[in-house]
Amino acid sequence: MGSKAVRWGAVAGIVVLAAAIHLLSRPEPAREVAAPVRVWSRVITLTAADGRATARIDNGAPGDSVWLDRGDGKGQVRDGGVDAANVPANGVSARTDSHRYGGDRLRACGKAGDRAEIRCTRWTEADDPAPGRLERAVERLLDRYDHRTGLWENDSSTWQSADVLTTLIGYMNRTGDRQYLGYLDETYRHGEIAARGVPRRTGYNDDELWWAAAWIRGYDLTQEPRYLDAARRIVDGLGDQRTSFCDGGLAWARTGVDPGLRPFDQVNAITNGLYLEVTAALSTRVEPALRAGYLELAATSWGWFATPSGRALFDASGLVNDHLDRYGGTCVLVDADRRWTYGQAALIGGLVALYQATKSPDLITAADRIAAAATGSGSPFLRDGVLTEPGAVDCPGSGCRDAEIYKGVFVRAYRELLDSGVSRVAVAEFLAGQSDSLRGAGDEYGFRWQGGLGGDDRPNFATQAAAVDALVAG
Repeated sequence: MGSKAVRWGAVAGIVVLAAAIHLLSRPEPAREVAAPVRVWSRVITLTAADGRATARIDNGAPGDSVWLDRGDGKGQVRDGGVDAANVPANGVSARTDSHRYGGDRLRACGKAGDRAEIRCTRWTEADDPAPGRLERAVERLLDRYDHRTGLWENDSSTWQSADVLTTLIGYMNRTGDRQYLGYLDETYRHGEIAARGVPRRTGYNDDELWWAAAWIRGYDLTQEPRYLDAARRIVDGLGDQRTSFCDGGLAWARTGVDPGLRPFDQVNAITNGLYLEVTAALSTRVEPALRAGYLELAATSWGWFATPSGRALFDASGLVNDHLDRYGGTCVLVDADRRWTYGQAALIGGLVALYQATKSPDLITAADRIAAAATGSGSPFLRDGVLTEPGAVDCPGSGCRDAEIYKGVFVRAYRELLDSGVSRVAVAEFLAGQSDSLRGAGDEYGFRWQGGLGGDDRPNFATQAAAVDALVAG
């Protein structure tokens, strides 16, 4: 009886050992280790299992190609492509053989057979986790970058592309991920940027100031002087844009632009708020001999908001109205209660920048007042605690355009106020609430931040950038 028990115990032990060996030797399921990327509607995917990686292209056509790159620790390609595969005749997909990481990094790259553009996934190592929501959202944003123009989806205004570039820089700065620096360099090389700081002149001063803000952040990220020089060229070119009316506020646009809208007879919050921000930022970044000049411009800009014209932009609660119109020799707030989230953001960001230059606590007090009015009880910008844009009656839809990106500008400025470390109003919970509210489809996000995508809410580069701002800030 004892020997039989021993034999059965030995058999059971062998079975358990065999099962353990089977479980340990079972191949690991393939998983995405980088967010898929797209090039001309083709989808390039990098998957890994058991320390090996495979590249795949889908939704393609015969002649399309996909391959693996092996890279060093600095993200530079080592020894060219590891493997390549082509979509066969009558096919739409192709995949490479799997290759071991071998201590290096790998990425998947692909191209359409009849196009020159190449798109690659991020570099990964063997033990990298699956891409998170933020990384996937950033990749979907980059799907909409137009390499031919250096703008997003051929943005006709150019200013939204400048703001999206700021979004991308903010992502790199907060996460430490530098794999998208090439987009900063590529954008700089387009149009008239090297000479003027902007890809092309639109005639609107706020369009140019968005680019100045982007280049300053690009300088902060890279310490490359060309980006700071680009910002200076923009700001220095606006010296003649103060009006003879509206107590000398900065005009929305140069005389003669779009006369049907009379923009040269309008002075608005966004232009003056951005000018405050970029001049204050330059005063802490240019060489010491030039700092006082930019600081004086920033102080004058904030001082304008205390003049009768500038003061008229604020309502009793502290919210910022949109603009003033010229009537005769004076300015009038015609559209009272016409407010946007990004108008609040421009003043908050400008005040934080000026505080960083002067350390005057009154500036944070002023920024706090705007932030409290915009996010507190009774704010027109909140619905169930989530940001909305009450003035955007055409949103979502084809007539929406500019307003699609505004909420992203706000959460970015609110984050800067919080990061100042001295705000008594800004709290991380508000930002977490915005990012947690986002519901997209296929890692793309629409105009509404409450609930899922409706049939009328179609994501585009502007709505996607605003969502990325919320995810980064939260």
